Parts: sequence; structure tokens; C-alpha cells
Amino acid sequence: MNHQSVVFLPGFMCDDRLFRPQIESLSRTGIACSVGDLTQACSIERMAQLVLKEAPKRFAIAGLSMGGIVALEIYKQAPERITHLALMNTTARADAAGQARKKQLGRVAAGELDLVLREELKPQYLAPQNRTPERLEILEAMGVGLGEDVFCRQTMALTIRGSYLETAASVLCPTLIIAGAEDRVCPLDRHEEIASRIEQARLTILPDCGHISTLEQPEAVSAAITELLKQPAAQATRSGNCKLEVVKTPN
Repeated sequence: MNHQSVVFLPGFMCDDRLFRPQIESLSRTGIACSVGDLTQACSIERMAQLVLKEAPKRFAIAGLSMGGIVALEIYKQAPERITHLALMNTTARADAAGQARKKQLGRVAAGELDLVLREELKPQYLAPQNRTPERLEILEAMGVGLGEDVFCRQTMALTIRGSYLETAASVLCPTLIIAGAEDRVCPLDRHEEIASRIEQARLTILPDCGHISTLEQPEAVSAAITELLKQPAAQATRSGNCKLEVVKTPN
């Protein structure tokens, strides 16, 4: 019987709909899936604490964008509880978008949340060929549904966060890093930067994919996470020699 558990961590202004294809796929194999709540805290550290409080004793983490940052913080706080790590469309760098975030907060405070989502965020998220009405509708519905207070809390958390590059260098569990070849928010070099620091990492590069890989290339993401979970959960021995495997999925 499969007793594995995966906690999915959504990106900025996203909810469980971000991972619906993966949850459906993994659940069919008997893997227990849940989605961490990243809506209640104003810092990455507190978000991680709240997820750990509700999570199973041992579990895998799959985080996208902001969720990937929280995943690294969770590993930092409780590495002994993490069996596998999947980091998707994310970065380990400190925030560099403070001014833009400040302007967005002003617009949201003026009642323009839907416009910020439609004009400033959604256009950057999807590769051009993936900007279907269905995907755009899901992105807007998630953001509008979470509302202004969550926008402010999550923006604050992202703005004040520090670098997680040292944390990445401490990761010893089986790790998958997924990058969209056309991701404008977290470009490929951000993923290569993380992967180069992890003892044994697998970097999967998805073509025809932007920042929302779970919805843009759902089958490929589900397959990659399934393969990750097949690896033994034993922590690697620190050798100081990172072995990076790069996989480019075909068009």
C-alpha cells in the first residue's frame, strides 16, 4: 500500500486549482495529496510554520513560484520531515521587485485588484500559445477569490524575504526542479542556480511553457513528480560535488 503524502504549495494569489491535474493524477495511485494554506501569514517563515503544523509527520513538498520559496523555508525549518522536494517555476533569490509591488499594493488598496491581476500579472504568467480563455479564467478566478487581504499579506511576505541559496545548498533529499522554457517571471537561469547547489538534483525544462507549468503542461508535470516520488527517500551524503541531471522534454 502506498503511504506517501505530498503537500502542494500554491504560487502568489493561487489556490488548489493550480494543482488540480496533479492531485487527480497522484491520487489515482494512492498518494495522499493536500494543499498548504499560504493565505494567513505576512512572512515566508510564518507560512512555513503554519504548513508544518498541519502537515503529516513525513511528507514530500511540491511548490510553485512563491510556494517553491515556502518549500525551501520548510526544508530549512524541518529537513528531517521532508522525503522529496519539487520546486517549480521558482527562485531562491531575495526579492528585487519592491517598487513594482508597492505600486500594485496602492492599486489594490484603491479597489483595483481585478485590474492588477488582469493587466500586470496574468500577461506574464502564461506562454503566448497557452493563453487560452480557460487558463486565463482560472488565474483570474483564483486571485479574485482570495481577495485584497491575501494579496497584501502575500505581497509583504515576498517583499521582505531573504535569499534561499544557502538553504538550497543544504538540501539532501531527492529533488526535482521544473522550469518553463518561456517563463518570464522566473527564467531558466534561476532554476539552474538552484539546481547547481543541490547535491543530487534533476532539472526538467518544459518547452512551450511559461510560469504556470502545472496548468500549461499538466501531464509532463504529473509524470515528473511521479518519477520523483519513486526515488528512495533517504537523505544523500554530503559530498560537496553536486550531480545535476538536466532533462529537456520533447515538443
